[in-house]
Amino acid sequence: MYRTFMSVLFFCVFLVLQNELMAQDMSALKPSDYGQFENLGLFELDPKGNWLVSGIRRVDETDELRLMASDGNSEPLVLEHATGPVFSRDGNWMAYRAGVHPDELEESDEPIHDRLGLVNLANGVDTVLFEVQRFSFRDDGIWLAAKGYAPADTLGADLVIMNPSTGAQTLIGNVDEFVWQDEGELIAATLRTSWGSSNSVVLFDPGAETLRTLDSRDADYSALNWQDESAQLGVMRSVEFEGREGDTHDVLLWEDVNSGSDPWVLAALGRDDIPGTLRVTDYAGIDFDATGETVFVGLRDWALSETNITEVNDAESDEGSEEEEVKPADVQVWHWDDDQILRSQEYRAEQISRQTFLAAWHVRDDELVILGEDFSEEVEIDTDGNWGIVPDYTPYRFQRRFGDGAADWYRVDLQTGERTLLAGKVQFGVEAGGGDSPVLVYGDDRWSAIDLTSMEKTVLAEGRSFTQPLFDHDYPGPHPPWGVGGWADTGEAVLLYDKYDIWLVELDGSSTTRITRGEEDGRIYRVVRMDSDVGFGDPYVIDSTQPVWLSFMDERTKDSGYARADLRSGRVNVLLEEPAVVNSLTKAEDADRYALRIQRWDDSPDVFVGGTDLSDLRQVTRTNPFQSDYAWGHSELIEYTTDAGHELQGILVFPAEFREGEQYPLILYQYERLSDGLHRYYTPSQRRYYNYQVWSQEGYFVLMPDIIYEPGRPGPSALDAVEHALDAAVATGHVDADRIGLIGHSWGGYQASYLPTRTDRFAASVAGAAITNFLSFMGAVHWNGGLPETGHWETGQARMAVPYWDDLEAHLESSPAHGIEDLETPVLLMHGDEDGVVDFRQGLEYYNYARRAGKEVVLLVYPGADHSLIREEQQVDYHRRILDWFGHYLKGEPAAVWITEGESWVERRKRISN
Repeated sequence: MYRTFMSVLFFCVFLVLQNELMAQDMSALKPSDYGQFENLGLFELDPKGNWLVSGIRRVDETDELRLMASDGNSEPLVLEHATGPVFSRDGNWMAYRAGVHPDELEESDEPIHDRLGLVNLANGVDTVLFEVQRFSFRDDGIWLAAKGYAPADTLGADLVIMNPSTGAQTLIGNVDEFVWQDEGELIAATLRTSWGSSNSVVLFDPGAETLRTLDSRDADYSALNWQDESAQLGVMRSVEFEGREGDTHDVLLWEDVNSGSDPWVLAALGRDDIPGTLRVTDYAGIDFDATGETVFVGLRDWALSETNITEVNDAESDEGSEEEEVKPADVQVWHWDDDQILRSQEYRAEQISRQTFLAAWHVRDDELVILGEDFSEEVEIDTDGNWGIVPDYTPYRFQRRFGDGAADWYRVDLQTGERTLLAGKVQFGVEAGGGDSPVLVYGDDRWSAIDLTSMEKTVLAEGRSFTQPLFDHDYPGPHPPWGVGGWADTGEAVLLYDKYDIWLVELDGSSTTRITRGEEDGRIYRVVRMDSDVGFGDPYVIDSTQPVWLSFMDERTKDSGYARADLRSGRVNVLLEEPAVVNSLTKAEDADRYALRIQRWDDSPDVFVGGTDLSDLRQVTRTNPFQSDYAWGHSELIEYTTDAGHELQGILVFPAEFREGEQYPLILYQYERLSDGLHRYYTPSQRRYYNYQVWSQEGYFVLMPDIIYEPGRPGPSALDAVEHALDAAVATGHVDADRIGLIGHSWGGYQASYLPTRTDRFAASVAGAAITNFLSFMGAVHWNGGLPETGHWETGQARMAVPYWDDLEAHLESSPAHGIEDLETPVLLMHGDEDGVVDFRQGLEYYNYARRAGKEVVLLVYPGADHSLIREEQQVDYHRRILDWFGHYLKGEPAAVWITEGESWVERRKRISN
């Protein structure tokens, strides 16, 4: 079946070649054509596998959902301006958010809220109901809860609980939070009323139509949470205390809400195990261990209220001198020994104010053990809730300010809070597995497993390195491992990655088995996480008795696909491989039906659905069917070897109206490594101003080369790679070597400002948000986030390895400003004057230096813009000016007036006022 499917695809490729010949008689896109193009968003199968819903967002910013039979045999139901689809578990209904046209939102003086939409999957009837803020189905899919919008921030809202099949409905007013019981029948809610005394926690059984109040008083209830697959429910209840800022919270825990028993209560006041300077907060919520006998909450410092502080200060001032009072100055004190500079503290103030000490409440003993020692540390609890692990960065405070990631890791005893050293000076964190599996630590080019109970350490895969080499991790400093693929449910083995392959490694160190043969085939294999409930940072536990889904990509051709591996036999079965981007594999929850996405440079992304072995895949969606009306380019790989000996690749995109025997101008877009995007589809848009598809439609070749950086030499490394990539492109015979343009943004902007100072191969360059001075920028601050540039200058993207005073020559060698006197290429600079990543002064410096040297440079400044342009008028303007710039210098088109004469302040005011 796999061969048959491939044969069909090869036939399709033949048709595509025919279409390319026909495309020579078709016209390229015009800007007025862009708005209709569709971007395929998220898609999902219903639990039974009968239906597929996909999200569509057009370039003109209109949205819609398309609901269709998963066999592809019916026309889709189109839900305009709809988002957020959710299927019921029983496969009978789909709920979604029904919006309005973007123009209506923009023109309205009042907020327009989404409404609840419901589709009956049996007959396709779509019904739009009331305004909805949040909704969710019960786990069995029979009942749907939908909460509206509250009339004020201090009040709850109406919650409608309905059975869409029978029409039964119940309305509960003043609901603040609600959550369905996991795999159960009940819904819990907290109520927030205008009179306060009726605030409560309630429990509703929709089948029995019974509403019970679990607790009620004049307090705020929050952090409502069920234990997994249990009738255990927890909530926090606010407690005021005179003289303190903010509330503390009692924690209420019902072991079984059906029993009628009173809850266990962690009383926030009057306890010896909660210092008076700390309060229980709802910031961290409520979490449970596997048994439900230990509950985890967060503690935060409890400040004096402003009234108390004023009284204390007044008392002190009465005892002091009678000097005239002066209003406190708003000065900021930036201290050399701050671990986070003041801007970082300011930017993260809200996040910092919500950091907590993790604490374990042992319910039956009513004992609270504080596990955290610093608000900035995060104690991670193992999945069984027996132990915690936590990093201590204190010994490496100074180094961490400048890119070092080391920490000492400790085991935390949840019964006592006692800490025991697991491993010291760990660079890459600790990997925690499922159940009682040991934790993994990587150091000295090898993995080690540490049993949290015995603290016994076992070296895994003795003699084999899993470290990323310079070619794959071209940064100074320690090199990380390739990562962990998952944990066997037996608790006895783990899946580890090297560059190409997946290794099954016994945690007792007894054996190491290579599952895949990627190194021989040139394929990079990785485990596919099929369980959508597992978070990105959570351990992925694999059923050892079932085949494991693997994704793979051919390193050289960029072909990709899916395979399945049997961990017991070691057999790997390749199910699908395409010269395309094949990704986003998902499974229907209760059926052996699978959906995935396939796209190519010249073939818009679509969803295909099939069975377990993917042999019967059928295309279900049809995005951008009108593309065949236009000329379209294609992408190819070029290969080149740098002077440093790196064998690299680049993407060469052909002009949409390419004709054999003619030569075309070329735009080289660069960043770091781009060749893996060979098969990615790009919709044309004026708002995505670096738009490869538009450049192809405008008659340019587009070259996107890979660059490998040597530590301390980012500029020369980029020059080495780009020179050889250009040689390979020109060698095709299709590119006019005298009409080559360069463009990039941020780090790519750095290279677009640097390369023209070291080579004259470019007829024009465009550098957006560029780093231009390697001396001044090292001392800058990323205002967005408050990160000092020194925090990643040496080991991050700049890769300089040392500060400039340790190697001034290397910094000058890679600095664009240092070679400004040799600039012979016209350069267009773009910067937002509120850029919070690359300081606006970087653009100004280059402009001023080049202007002083008499060089041809234009600086576009977008007022109020950050690192990327967000406002539509600015995005479109920059996009058009890029085309003007290259149109003049690469195509010989007449220069726009702003290129030859600029624009005066008066002229600018006239232009924007019209």
